[in-house]
Formats: sequence, C-alpha cells, structure tokens
Amino acid sequence: MKRIVTLMLAAMLVLGSVAGASAADIKAKGQWDFSFEFLDNPDFQGQDNGGAKEDTFGAKQRLRTQIDIIASENLRGVVYFEMGDTIWGRDDGALGADGKSVEVKRSYIDWAVPNTALMVRMGLQGLALPGAVAGSPILDDDVAALTLSYKFNDMFAATAFWARPYDASSSETASSNSFDELDLFGIVLPVTLDGAKITPWGMYGSLGKNVSQSGGIGASWNQAAYGLRPVNPTGATTFAPDTDAWWGGASFELTMFAPLSFKLDAIYGNVDGDEEAMDRSGWMVIGAVDYKMDMMTPGIFAWYASGDDDDATNGSERLPYVSPDFGPTSFGMDKPGAPIATDSLVSVSGTGMWGVGLQLADISFVENLKHTIRVVYMTGTNDKDMAAAAGYNPVKTSNGLYMTDKDHAWEVNFDHFYKIYENLDLMVEMGYIKADLDEDTWNNKEFDDAWKLGFNLKYSF
Repeated sequence: MKRIVTLMLAAMLVLGSVAGASAADIKAKGQWDFSFEFLDNPDFQGQDNGGAKEDTFGAKQRLRTQIDIIASENLRGVVYFEMGDTIWGRDDGALGADGKSVEVKRSYIDWAVPNTALMVRMGLQGLALPGAVAGSPILDDDVAALTLSYKFNDMFAATAFWARPYDASSSETASSNSFDELDLFGIVLPVTLDGAKITPWGMYGSLGKNVSQSGGIGASWNQAAYGLRPVNPTGATTFAPDTDAWWGGASFELTMFAPLSFKLDAIYGNVDGDEEAMDRSGWMVIGAVDYKMDMMTPGIFAWYASGDDDDATNGSERLPYVSPDFGPTSFGMDKPGAPIATDSLVSVSGTGMWGVGLQLADISFVENLKHTIRVVYMTGTNDKDMAAAAGYNPVKTSNGLYMTDKDHAWEVNFDHFYKIYENLDLMVEMGYIKADLDEDTWNNKEFDDAWKLGFNLKYSF
C-alpha cells in the first residue's frame, strides 16, 4: 500500500511539473477615464443660425483593460477590452446601468519564428504609419492585420504588414465579382543614427468598388471612403473595380543639437481608378522645432497640405487618407480617442489646409503640475469655387471643416496636467476657436465661436 501511495504521489508530481511548465503568465493593465466637459457651438453655428441643438455639459467614463497571456519570451497573446464611452444618464449610463457596452478593441498573438529574429503579430491590433510631429494624417487605428518585424541591428529595422480595414461582403451580396474589400500592404524602414532618426515608408491599397458604401452596401459613404474619394464626385457613386491607392513618405527626427530638436513629416498619396472624377491625389509637409528649457519647452510647428482646384470633373487634389490620428492641437484638431474626447471640429487629418502654431509646452513651476499654452492660425487651400460646385452644405462635416482659401480660423489652447498620485492624473483642457468663414462661399451663413472646458481624471493600473 505504501508503495502504491508513493507511486501515486510521484505521478502527481510529474503531472504537476508538466502542467506548471505549460502554464502561461497572465498580466493585466489598463485605465479608467472619467471626463466632464462643457462644450458650445461644435458646428460653429448657434441655434439662431440653424445649428444643431446640443447639450452644453456632458459626463462620461471609459474603462480599457489589456490582458497579456505570456507563454514565453517568444509567444504571447493579447486581448484589449473597452467599456465605454459610457455617457452618464444615457443608454448604458442611465438609471440601473445594466448596459452591454463591452467591446474588443484588440485581440492578437505575438510570436517569434523559431531560430530567427523575425517577429510576427496577427489579429486585431493597433497599426500606425509614422508621424513624428503630430501623429499620422493617413492611418493610425485598430485593424485586422498581419505584421512582420525584423531588427537587423541597432541602426536598422523593418516592418511589413497586410491589413484589411473593410470587407463589406454579406451572405446576400457576396460573390466572386463583389469587389467588397479594402486591403492595405505597407512597409516601414526606421533608421536610427546617433542624434537622428529617419523613417521612410510606403503603403499600397486595393479598393473594391463597394467599399465606398456605408457598411459596404448602402446609400452613404463610409469613413474610409470619405478620405479616399473627392468631396464631390461627378457622375460616379462607387470606386471602379480596379481602383488602386498608394502613399509614400518619410519622418525625420533630429536631436543631435539638443536642447534644440527638429521634426518633419513629408507625405504624398494617390488614388487612381477608371474615372478621373473619382481620382484623388495630394501631398502634405509638417514640421516642428522645439527648444527644451528647465521650466518649459517653447516651440513652433507648421503644416501645408495641397487643396482642391476649381474643377469638379478632374478628381481631388487633397491628400487621401484611411483613418488618421493627426492632432497638433487639443480642440479643433484633437486626436481621436483623446482623454477629453471631442470631435475634431476643424479637421481630422489637416488635409486641404495649412496652419502655423506657437506653443509653450510643459510649463512647470510646481512639482507634478504642468501647463501648455498654444496659439494656432489655420486657413484652407481648397478653391472657393469647389465648395459652390460641390453644393457643400453644411460647411461642418463629421471629418471637420471643408476650408477654402477664403476661410480662416484661430485656435487657442490652455491645458493643464497634474499628477495627483503615481497612478492618478488630472487633465484640464481649455480651448477656443474663432472661425472666420467666408459668408459668400457658404450662402451668407453666420458662424459662432466654439469653446470647451474639459476635466479628465485617469486612473492607470
């Protein structure tokens, strides 16, 4: 009997060691965001001028949690959940609060090809093209993708990807001739030198004609199609089946002259199909200079992007984009998903306009408290006659303003950051936009100023 018990204990120890060897480490991290915001005239039109009715004050919260399931240094899985944005008093945030608001933002695995330095990431993941100054005006979002990364040495690396942002096929519409997909293929080649970083990149896109429709098949244009098509296509409602798109650019960061630093992004993009009216191509240059001091960092930044001419039949001369994350300011051109989230009132990508800004960043006189002051002037590069030809009304769209060379805007930001505890931060954003838009171009409409005051409390764990 004693021998049997001994054998059973030995078997249990062996099985336990095998189970322990195959077990994965599980780590979790995330943030709770609580946002309270006063907002007025986000469409620049007061209700007396035909603007939409709005709530001046709103409160909401969001929880994001990332769970890493780590088998080894060569294999791990990641799932990233989001609960929100939950608006207090509405839907999931109403009395009772039993809403079903959990979303999967990311779900992917990372693994290394055996006996190589090649890393593979596959699944729903965050994918961003380079943007040294203010993020990418082309693509920075969560997307289904396959990414290959290889580090040759400390100076040179390469990342290649295939992403599928849209596949509009359904059981009712799917066929061999549906042309429902948008596929993106890209490569990023960062070169890191002593005091400098250069990142050339390129991306090719294959567009199916039905990608242009909301949800793939429908009457309205979806978000990606809006950034790829002209503002007023004439005689066309969809992309041609063989439409191609491509982008090329480079990001530059120069720190060898510290405390002086330089950043620059240069981008060109083109969408080309059978019909000239559906073509779109343009370019953009963005630059910034900062001088880091002990108590603040003064800087200047500017961008210029090509705009539409006055011919509605030859396509668009604006830089095409897919899903940008361009945010040189904290109000009119705020990055999507920012802590105090407001629709980008002026632009989501900076295309079809130019601007210049001055800022004093990271002003600090008290420990754990920082301030940023920013003043920006913006004006359009689109011909005013294009707005008339497009019948573009109202001037404010979900992607911002369509600004002509007769339209101008001023933006002022006064933002604050206070670290209450190691894991608890308070952000206060104050923003004001004076939109000086040409009344003759926009049918003699009158435009009001927009402003916001936002409070964000973030607990990170």
